Amino acid sequence: MAAIARKQERQPLLVKDDGYGDRCPEEMGGFCSSVFFSWLTPLLDLGNKRPLEFGDLYQLNPADRAVRISETFQRYWDKELTRSSPRLWWALSRAFGAPFLVAGLLKLVHDSLQFVGPLVIKLIIEFLSEPEAELNTGLLYAAIIFVAGVGQSFALRQYFFYCFETGLRLRSAVVTAVYHKSLVLSASAKGARSTGEITNLMSIDAQRLQEITNYLHAIWYALFQIIVSSYLLYVQLGVAFVAGVVVMLLIIPATAAISNMMRSLQKRLMTVKDERVKVVYEVLSGIKVIKLQAWENSFTARVMEFRTNELDRLRTYIYARSFSSVVFNGVPSLVTVASFAAYVVLGNTLDVGTALTSLALFNILRFPLFMLPNVINSLVEAQVSFTRLTEFFLLEERAPVTAGDLPATGIRLRHANFTYAASDAAEPSAPVLRDVNLDLRSDHLVAVVGRVGAGKSTLLGGMLGDATCAGGSVHLKGSVAYVSQQPFIQNATLRDNITFGLPFEHAKYQEAVRVASLAADLRILPGGDLTEIGEKGINLSGGQRTRVAIARAVYQDADIYLFDDPLAAVDSHVGADIFKQCIQTALKGKLVVLVTNGLHFLKDCDAVVVLADGRIAEHGSFADLVALPQGVLATLMQSVQTAPADEVYDAATISDAAPTAAVETEDRRRRTSSTRSDVDGDAGGEGALIVDEDRATGDVPWATYKVWIRACGGFGVAFWVVFWYVLSQAVNIASTFWLSYWSEQASTTKDDQLYYFWIFTALNGGYTLTLFVRIMVLYLAGLRGSKLLFNQLLAQVLRAPMSFFDTTPLGRIVNRLSKDVYAIDETIPANWGMLFGTLFSVISTLATVVYVTPYFTVILGPLAWMYYRSQRFFVKTSRELQRLDSISRSPIYALLTETLEGIATIRAFGAETQFAARNEALLDRNQRAYFLNFSANCWLALRLEFAGTVVATAAALFAVCGHQADNSVAFAGLAGVSLSYAFSVTQSLNWSVRMLSTIQTQMVSVERVHNYCVMDTEAELCAPPAVQARLQAQAWPSEGGVVFEHVDLRYRPGLPRVLRDLSFAIRPKEKVGIVGRTGAGKSSLVVALMRIVEPTRGRILLDGVDVTTIGLHDLRDQISIIPQDPVLFSGSVRSNLDPFGRYDDAALWTAVKRAHLAVATLDDKVDERGQNFSVGERQLICIARALLKKSKVILMDEATASIDANTDRLIQQSIREEFVECTTLTIAHRINTILDCDRILVMDKGGAAEFDAPAELLKNPHGLFTNLVAHWRDGADE
Repeated sequence: MAAIARKQERQPLLVKDDGYGDRCPEEMGGFCSSVFFSWLTPLLDLGNKRPLEFGDLYQLNPADRAVRISETFQRYWDKELTRSSPRLWWALSRAFGAPFLVAGLLKLVHDSLQFVGPLVIKLIIEFLSEPEAELNTGLLYAAIIFVAGVGQSFALRQYFFYCFETGLRLRSAVVTAVYHKSLVLSASAKGARSTGEITNLMSIDAQRLQEITNYLHAIWYALFQIIVSSYLLYVQLGVAFVAGVVVMLLIIPATAAISNMMRSLQKRLMTVKDERVKVVYEVLSGIKVIKLQAWENSFTARVMEFRTNELDRLRTYIYARSFSSVVFNGVPSLVTVASFAAYVVLGNTLDVGTALTSLALFNILRFPLFMLPNVINSLVEAQVSFTRLTEFFLLEERAPVTAGDLPATGIRLRHANFTYAASDAAEPSAPVLRDVNLDLRSDHLVAVVGRVGAGKSTLLGGMLGDATCAGGSVHLKGSVAYVSQQPFIQNATLRDNITFGLPFEHAKYQEAVRVASLAADLRILPGGDLTEIGEKGINLSGGQRTRVAIARAVYQDADIYLFDDPLAAVDSHVGADIFKQCIQTALKGKLVVLVTNGLHFLKDCDAVVVLADGRIAEHGSFADLVALPQGVLATLMQSVQTAPADEVYDAATISDAAPTAAVETEDRRRRTSSTRSDVDGDAGGEGALIVDEDRATGDVPWATYKVWIRACGGFGVAFWVVFWYVLSQAVNIASTFWLSYWSEQASTTKDDQLYYFWIFTALNGGYTLTLFVRIMVLYLAGLRGSKLLFNQLLAQVLRAPMSFFDTTPLGRIVNRLSKDVYAIDETIPANWGMLFGTLFSVISTLATVVYVTPYFTVILGPLAWMYYRSQRFFVKTSRELQRLDSISRSPIYALLTETLEGIATIRAFGAETQFAARNEALLDRNQRAYFLNFSANCWLALRLEFAGTVVATAAALFAVCGHQADNSVAFAGLAGVSLSYAFSVTQSLNWSVRMLSTIQTQMVSVERVHNYCVMDTEAELCAPPAVQARLQAQAWPSEGGVVFEHVDLRYRPGLPRVLRDLSFAIRPKEKVGIVGRTGAGKSSLVVALMRIVEPTRGRILLDGVDVTTIGLHDLRDQISIIPQDPVLFSGSVRSNLDPFGRYDDAALWTAVKRAHLAVATLDDKVDERGQNFSVGERQLICIARALLKKSKVILMDEATASIDANTDRLIQQSIREEFVECTTLTIAHRINTILDCDRILVMDKGGAAEFDAPAELLKNPHGLFTNLVAHWRDGADE
């Protein structure tokens, strides 16, 4: 993986490092503090007093911080890259394997000590069977049990601590490596991986590798336990145990088959999960377009298609997983039955000591065999993840552009062929640009022009190294600043977006703001330049976003500036000002490459590059090129000059006229601020926008459990789940008691041993059967619940108002629909199963011990109190730590999403190190919560295991002290049963509390999903059937008349009105231009008409029908809107034009041709976000949508901003011809789109200030429209 170069000293956007102290107490504590985990006690105590916050958490140890881990991993991965087949697992092992090996030694100590128990059981049974045995001997046996138990606890806790710490490092290594790789992917490699797929690598796959550390040692310790158990069983049963060995050997092929099946199923499940997350992300990214086009149903069906496929594969995976669990759980029982059968058949008498010692050994044997399905599942999942990650890490990287032999600042291209296909593709595609030769030097302003799809953006991409140079050479010397056609805006303050990690310098900053014409905007924004401008700049207009990007470029003080048509997004007055003040003056002496469709700028450029037919058609000065007869540029200029005079200034707009704050700023600011108040009244300062992620504190409410239970089928299903778990545990206990009874009777009724054996066999078979039933009932109920909750979640999110998406980061919503859904799908049912199993095991164990030794009730009360206090003391803190862990993950994924969208800008500015550092800071913040949570688990487990040791020791002491001379054999058998269960209670106690805490935390996923399921939504999509029938009978809308009657609109009660008593009437088929200064209410008018926000007073009539009395789809489906920012979805040209399949190919082709869109077929592939189309081509597809729909009312907002002048002229002609029978409302950004309108609506202060024909309005020398036109003409003249 290529190293990320540091081009400038930048600082990452602030990630508050609010940890407690400078170092972790675990690092500073002594031996006893580390062994007992007592360094955590103050934190646990604080967590019991109040909910923990990030400021309470200790810092990570230096060795566990992401920057150190990333460097260590990279060193070993670089060595692997020298091999023909790099091994990711080996690189991770070499980097982080040392503490993992120490953990293995500790596990060996633990596993050796666990065999003390069964041997002592036999000694105690023999002691109890001997009437004259000395008490001291029995007490010694009880002491051995205590010492061995304590030793096991200390060894096991340190083992898990080292394993968890290794897992933490593995996750940090993978997350940082995925992020670093994302920063260097080539264009073709990035196109081959969707954002959702890369997010899954960072979330699901990294998490799986973290979890594998808990199971990996099981590969050898399971074998160790099996071998030692087998040997000791051989000592107990002799050759009869061979029967059990044969059974185990026969299971091996089944194990291999199950492993292969699980691997295949897991890979298929992950593939479809990736596809579902990808389409969910894409839908949420384009939610505004989906709502305005009334496409919710179409995209819901698209998501549900992937979800149904995912659930089908998950169901198959559940069947396989349940079957494997039953097989491996049934193996110890089968081995026990086979061994005892052989023992009896060989003529042996099964005595109490042999039977119960063998049973204890079989229980030890049960654990490694029980672990095998988990180990196999984890290994299978890890292998799939290793493969996916390795494939990603080996993807082609972007070749850095070097300076070559350039003597000074400049760019040199020699016979360069630029493509977006992989450089090593088997069948290279035709280059987008070919045989490009350019020499650009400092102190030159070079314009690049050409028609839509000519390759203008590709040329800049080639200079930056983002487009692959498939032939020839590219050299660039000097620092670069880049402004993309769709500006990259971070979810941060406006100031942070401009400084972009560089130190703040006031004078330099003010100059950048001035030359980008942003000064007036800062006065309007609520927090000035400290205003949060939201994810993707949602509360800025397109023009403002562009000017922020220009200011960012100027602030960098780079040597080379690459501008991808930024002046198309601003009006002519602002464009002329930016061109003069910024490009010609502030950047004088720099090399500036300006892609533009504004041909009037060319005369002031030093050189012009004209692209046509995939190559440089012309290159030279403007005067020379326009003088060429039949020249490409001369033809372009002629096509513009033959258009109406007003079209010459194709970048001209009215809406951004001086003082030039963007059209929608005030409306957007009001909308988002009002939403902020609705959602979180305590949102930060005046400039805050994004609300903090909701974080519940305290116990998960019972209502959340009821939500999940009802989704799973209700309390009736819950009863049957509990019933089967209770029955399964009862049958298991019955088999043990029967074995004791059998061995007790063996000395007197030897001839009836087969009778006892067959009953014992039946009980074990019954246990296996109930085990299968209980797993299937639970998992299928969980699957039903996850299906229902996902359906509700998806429906509710797609129905949420736009204000929700404005104030909620996309990564947070995706986290609900991915990680939380994954928890509900798979993790929660599995953990409920483990909780039921361990909880009923604890209850049955204590009941058995009390039954055999009633005096045990003396310590049962104090023991229960200690257990309750320990788990409450732990659960409160652990729950908050897991919640902090959960909410601190979303920003990591949000940063990845943001980075992938702005990768070209990040790389051009050399900000990779800055963003990588921010990713590492966010990751460390998340890992602090995770580290402390697993350490708290170790703290609890150590204390509960001590309680379990006390239970086992007490059971032994009471049995020894209750030694009876009479009926000693019978008492010895019951005591043996009691001890057998008492030895298992330690693990059950620990797991029951851990599962209780884990479930409480994971149920937060249900809570978070449910919170989204009950949030406010828009109005109903469809009107009642009677209303729809009436509309259909009227063929509504038949004419397209629009009337506003005394309309008031405010975005929230208590906020000022943005529309004030707005009244006007638009006649059917009338063409109306809408203009006005910043904050006048133009956007609010559209918001009201489309019912993005409901009016607070008045009526809006469409052909006489009040739009608030019909469904949203009834309204929005009848209005076509051509937005300023084109949005496409992955699929085909056909699916983007007609997602419902309503039109035939002839109609589709007609729309494509009328929009002057050049595509080979309707099934041409469209990549995620339409990345394989230029912005201009995307806009043409959006125009074709509107042409296809043939609505009676058309709304146009900067419909042709990214299109060259000639194509613009042709499209304007198509619009006039196609929409002649339609009512059109054009929000004026280009003068040529409104001067030929029938009437102009001038908005001011939320009302209709002027409304008449253009000629009539211009007769008023003091009118608002006259003033706006004067401003435009001033900009055009400049």
